[in-house]
Amino acid sequence: MGKLIKGIKIAAWIAEIIVASSVIVEFAEKYGSKKKKEDAAGKVGTDNVTTENQ
Repeated sequence: MGKLIKGIKIAAWIAEIIVASSVIVEFAEKYGSKKKKEDAAGKVGTDNVTTENQ
């Protein structure tokens, strides 16, 4: 019985690590994509201004 409980605890620990890592990946995708979009929008806006001035 002791080995069963120990196995369940290990399985729960592994499941917790998997869930935590998936949350980290989701945050990285969410905030990483916003930064890339902002950079792209800034570059487009800058290009338009320079072409209009010429």
